[in-house]
Amino acid sequence: MKPVTRVSQTDVVVDQIKDFLLSDQIQIGDKLPTEKEFCETLRVGRSTVREAIRALQVMGYVKIYPGRGAFLETKNLDDATPSIVSWLESNKVQVEDIVEVRIGLETLAAKLASERATPEDFAALDRIRLAFEEALVNAEYEKLSELDEQYHQALIDAAKNNLLTVLNKVVSVAFVEFRKNSFRIKEHAANAVIPHRDILNALRIRDADLAQVFVRRHLEKIREDRENTVKRRESARILRGE
Repeated sequence: MKPVTRVSQTDVVVDQIKDFLLSDQIQIGDKLPTEKEFCETLRVGRSTVREAIRALQVMGYVKIYPGRGAFLETKNLDDATPSIVSWLESNKVQVEDIVEVRIGLETLAAKLASERATPEDFAALDRIRLAFEEALVNAEYEKLSELDEQYHQALIDAAKNNLLTVLNKVVSVAFVEFRKNSFRIKEHAANAVIPHRDILNALRIRDADLAQVFVRRHLEKIREDRENTVKRRESARILRGE
């Protein structure tokens, strides 16, 4: 791990701690360093570390025991079945096309929402975000895909542009099957936790540029997750000599 210079972004800290958890420096069942130790190593505040550990708990990497601390639960969240990976592999072009369109629609929505969103819009996004995180903890995969769709629709609705809302509903219909398949892979669902938080936080401070960056980064990660999952399957085939 190395010191973090931009302490305003919890996801930077999450990435640093996640890299540590996936390294050979700690094993499943081991206790994580204390908040104080993380703070000293990463040079960030305790609240930032605490939020990062909570996020990693929601993702499934960490388990927190009251009075005992945080422990490494797993290093591998990829529980994809062959049928899901096959679908992701065979629908590459469709997914790529939809992601490109979503980037265009949702970055525009983020810009407009940063100017027009109401407290009620923020409350709706936060309510859906929390429900998504709870569903992730409970491995409610069907619910995860529904809540992700609701979150992104709420982002579009906050832009207060009727045509944008109509266009997004068309795109969402085309994206339903991908969501259902992709969010059955816990790693993919876990990778939406921090972006959902970041997008909402950027909207709350009315930072249009930052909100657009977070939306773009989030949607590009969807493409990356699909590619990585397919590559892992190909590597496994090679190792088996297929």
